[in-house]
Amino acid sequence: MKIPIPQIKAPEFWLANVDAVERYLTTQVVRGRMHIAGYSTHVRPVRVLEYAVPHAASTLLVIGGTHGHEPGTVAAAMNLIHLLETGRDLAGKEHPTLLALIQKTHLYICPMLNPDGRAICPDTFYAQGLDTCTIYASGLQLDGSLVPYDADSSEPCYYFDPEKCLFIGGQFNGAGWAINRRLSPDHSEAVEVQSLLEFVKGRGIEAILDLHACGYNFAFQARTHPAPYWPIMREWQRRAEKLFASKGRPLGKLHGDGDPPVAPEFHFNSTLFHRHAKLMWMAFEGRQGFLGRMSFMPLPTEWEIIDDYLSAITVFVELGSEGYYARANRQTFGGG
Repeated sequence: MKIPIPQIKAPEFWLANVDAVERYLTTQVVRGRMHIAGYSTHVRPVRVLEYAVPHAASTLLVIGGTHGHEPGTVAAAMNLIHLLETGRDLAGKEHPTLLALIQKTHLYICPMLNPDGRAICPDTFYAQGLDTCTIYASGLQLDGSLVPYDADSSEPCYYFDPEKCLFIGGQFNGAGWAINRRLSPDHSEAVEVQSLLEFVKGRGIEAILDLHACGYNFAFQARTHPAPYWPIMREWQRRAEKLFASKGRPLGKLHGDGDPPVAPEFHFNSTLFHRHAKLMWMAFEGRQGFLGRMSFMPLPTEWEIIDDYLSAITVFVELGSEGYYARANRQTFGGG
């Protein structure tokens, strides 16, 4: 059964549609070097753009589109790519601080890690209710009930058979594996994630920023990371709070912080990349622009949602340029 995907009109700078992203990446990129890290379950390329600079202060990776129902993360990554290509974001806005920092950074960008999950979801959930996004996040079983990813599950859901669904949601890849959850810290069952991990190894990447979306703005303290990384996230929070406040926007408190941060009951991609690529992992939850819940108000504009992500990236790159991630990696893993 093919489920029609209702599309809501999105601004041109909200570039999150699978076909439109692929068209841009294959026809508009001039400065970046294109890599294909691997292919999705349904044989869509997982592309990574590389922007190298001489004598870079740091080497970093930004990931968008881990979850297909979070289109703003893809749009943010595409705005970052357009900024690097042209000096402006897709809305024509300049980001001089971010651009200056990036010009000292060897930057990799994976704009859409889970293209199969993105392909089954609308291009935007702006000004829709949270329940609409939840359906596309989890998917629907044959009886019309939600796939039990989180809300209706008594234990972590790692896999759900797509053959038992009307459609499998954006939290999964095309084969039905939860795209951000691991059965073990040894490897990923999702071919997209495992391909990106293999791509990352040996490239000297010091930290990854994984973009996600919910109703709020907040960052995660990666609770499976050891102590050298904890003060870095707190420093990110301190700087980000100041930056977001200057724009008149809310930024939530650092999620999962503590001494020590309490580890979750299952393994995230952060554990996998940290252990096998010997790097720091950061995750930022931007806003979707939901209606219907007072705690998500006031409703941001669509451009503000993108700018929130670019603000988070600004602080991420700034800390990298000052050597925070490299020092913590050395403390944790050794080496020069």
